[in-house]
Amino acid sequence: MTQNIHFDFTGTPILSIDGFDLHLRENSDFWRLHLDYCQSGMNNELGVYSHQQPAPTVLRRENVLTILYNSLVAEDGSVHDISLELQITACGGALHFAASMTNHSSARINELQYPLFEFTRINADFSDDQLVVPQGLGRILPNPHELTRKSHSEYMAADHKNIWSTWQYPKPLSMPWIGLQSGDKLLYLGWHSDKWRQFSALTGCEPRGSQEEYLICTLSSYPAVYPGETVRYDGFVLAGFDGDWHQACNFYRAWADSSWNQPVNRQEGFKSINGWQRIILKHQYGEIFHTYDELPAMYRAGAACGLNMILLFGWWQEGMDNGYPNYQPDPALGGAEKLKRAIEEINALGGIVILYANGHLIDVSTDYYKTEGIHHTMKDIELNVYQEFYRFSNNASILRSGHKTFATGCYGAKAWRDKLVEIEQRHLALGSNGTFFDQIGSNFRFCFDRTHDHANRIDEDPQLRLDAVKHMRSLLGENEYFGTEHTIDRLAMQMDFIHGCGFAQSFSEDAFPALFRYTYPDILISNRFVHDDKPGWKRALNYTFINGLIFDVGIYRCREYIAAIPAYGDYIRHLTGLRSQYRDFFTDGQYDLPRMELPPQIKAVQYTLGGRVLLTVWNDSDESTDFCGRVLPPQGVDAFILPNP
Repeated sequence: MTQNIHFDFTGTPILSIDGFDLHLRENSDFWRLHLDYCQSGMNNELGVYSHQQPAPTVLRRENVLTILYNSLVAEDGSVHDISLELQITACGGALHFAASMTNHSSARINELQYPLFEFTRINADFSDDQLVVPQGLGRILPNPHELTRKSHSEYMAADHKNIWSTWQYPKPLSMPWIGLQSGDKLLYLGWHSDKWRQFSALTGCEPRGSQEEYLICTLSSYPAVYPGETVRYDGFVLAGFDGDWHQACNFYRAWADSSWNQPVNRQEGFKSINGWQRIILKHQYGEIFHTYDELPAMYRAGAACGLNMILLFGWWQEGMDNGYPNYQPDPALGGAEKLKRAIEEINALGGIVILYANGHLIDVSTDYYKTEGIHHTMKDIELNVYQEFYRFSNNASILRSGHKTFATGCYGAKAWRDKLVEIEQRHLALGSNGTFFDQIGSNFRFCFDRTHDHANRIDEDPQLRLDAVKHMRSLLGENEYFGTEHTIDRLAMQMDFIHGCGFAQSFSEDAFPALFRYTYPDILISNRFVHDDKPGWKRALNYTFINGLIFDVGIYRCREYIAAIPAYGDYIRHLTGLRSQYRDFFTDGQYDLPRMELPPQIKAVQYTLGGRVLLTVWNDSDESTDFCGRVLPPQGVDAFILPNP
């Protein structure tokens, strides 16, 4: 880490970091607020900019800079009785930012953008910079300035002021930070908050036609300070590093271990999981594909390919993506007793069955929603119920135009949390080895229903979900497990498995899964979106293998099981055999990218455990390749222990 980092304010913000050639715009902002005249409906997003304020009071004491504003002037010239106290503390080679807002105005303070930096240069030319962003498992994007310019909304936003690129956390960000790689230096901007809240990392730039180029980097938090309230937010961090993304990951993980990341009692038995078959018994539009009686045969087919788990979807009476949150066994599929017997038989074979439920959605057609669920839903800024719409269909067009409507349950409503516990207990009573609560790790929203437990705090959805997950996890017994969808750091550390969804959890040319896998190597995460033997399916599975992900096998989008495509099953058997041979490295080893120079067609990952290093390699080409004394066939993979140096 760079040891000397300094911020000062003398009418214009001044930022310096040893080794960085930083330049800020003249008369630039270092914070912005956005107000909402919520009581009169005048303006839902009125900007307040630091460069437009009268001179504040500035206090300096050792390593702490305090900046005080007694009132604030908005962009339209209106004056608001809001006091703002900003603190910038230099500590541990980083700058730590905090803000306290006292609101005696008639407006609500919806959003705080702080700290905010308007760079004309970071260390190199913008075209040579890279944006390091933990989107899903990870991504490194060239030229963040040009990337931001391409984010122009064309119509919807005030792009004549600034053009913005927004990275929300949780989802699509899996960790609450971004990095700007500029030459051999990396600038880190993150939110290290003990309370888990929603926030966004933003990059902005000049409007079209501007005579200057600049890149804005800021963090947006959402305090929603109502009239009469005082609210303090802290944990905003800026740091500079000599090196690359490794430094950012190490810095964040060290803070997480000192804060929220307490050891979780994951059961050792789940480490034997190579992946699962994801199977829908009754589809969204009502067609029955399989019954409970068929489950043991499906399991045996998967077990022969190294897959020792079934993730069972659409097993309830209404079918997949219908009837939430009812989840009762379907007589047409065989009834409750046949479901129990099928699970018992699979357990006796050494397998695991996890039943699906949705931890987020409520079907608006259900009696539950109409009689009580509507009161436990998340509400938008106008107190309307958030809704989502699904379009699953068979082979016609009506359902493709819109089929199902869902509301979203709020974890700030005790009745919704109680409903999820009830669902979990019903699943366990059916013999399930646990529950896969879909979407707990996704679709976070701001809830403005002040009757819920979060009251005025609109951004506490993540913390409320985490608290509920910890409670539900405490109800599990031996050989009972918990999983969800989407990889989000704080939730993932509470899970036995993650059903991967989001960037880099399936293969793409610009995927960079090392960001998350290096930071949290011990989390079991599946791949996603292969579904059949479509072009490139082997590349997708090779990517899964070398990166230590487990296999989500959902043939024909979960309508069939692995026996439907023998070649697919044979290749899964090959890859799970390699994984099983070196299982401890994948489950307990430290993931990293090898420091050796690799041929362009070779992709590789190393896992270090007990002083030994496992190298997983993939020949991503159509020709055989010699590597480390081995011949890798076209699209071939291998794994081997490196000799001691």
